[in-house]
Amino acid sequence: MTQATAAAVADGGVRSVARAFDLLNGFDAEHPVRTLRELVDISGLPKSTVVRLLGTLTSQGIIASPGESTSYSVGPSFLRWVKLAEAMWEIGPEARQLMTALRDRCGETVNIYIRQDLHRLSIAQIEGTTTVRSVVQVGARYPLTSGAAGRVLLAACPDTILAALAEQSGVSAADLRSRAAGDLEAGCAITHGERELGASAVAAPILSADGRVLAALSISGPTSRFTADRVARYVDAVTDTARQISAVGLGTVEAFL
Repeated sequence: MTQATAAAVADGGVRSVARAFDLLNGFDAEHPVRTLRELVDISGLPKSTVVRLLGTLTSQGIIASPGESTSYSVGPSFLRWVKLAEAMWEIGPEARQLMTALRDRCGETVNIYIRQDLHRLSIAQIEGTTTVRSVVQVGARYPLTSGAAGRVLLAACPDTILAALAEQSGVSAADLRSRAAGDLEAGCAITHGERELGASAVAAPILSADGRVLAALSISGPTSRFTADRVARYVDAVTDTARQISAVGLGTVEAFL
């Protein structure tokens, strides 16, 4: 049983649905096509179970397989959800303009992250201007317990989430809360190689009108460029932009945050 399936079952979720998502999570931009063997290995499920799940998903157009091939990819049924998801989770034009201005100011990739359950994910990204840059998959799940954006988002986590993260990471809930409080008091988080070796980031909270942490604004890039003098400038730029985005709002997506 994968970690995702175990978490879903522990929360009272439907095991078969969680297992289906274990398969779907095996596809990404780098792996648009997977063989049956790969899906068995990725999911950790018996081959017979994977075959049954693929049969159900294929019949609904969620998974596609050409002819008698044992290779699979996402199916055409996803097309009707793509534009809907983009429309519902698109940030407002003012916020995006501010992200672009931050990118131009620092040259590094800019992301806005939100928390989803025990993970964080980017809902908006403006890629950096340099040849060597840090890029993440928009919508992909990343850990909350590592990376500058994750540390900012920890500040808004309820105790139940912190307890689950503590069990998952081996770091006590008290230490996670203390770390988050320190970053929130400082107004930003700075990390070097915490999520990925050789990558650094600076992040600051985007707040709602009533002061809640809605999201984290971050810039990220190679650690070699995040020198002490640059980080000092990056902190000023990120915190200033986060305050501006907090003032103008994230747009209609705020209703989901």
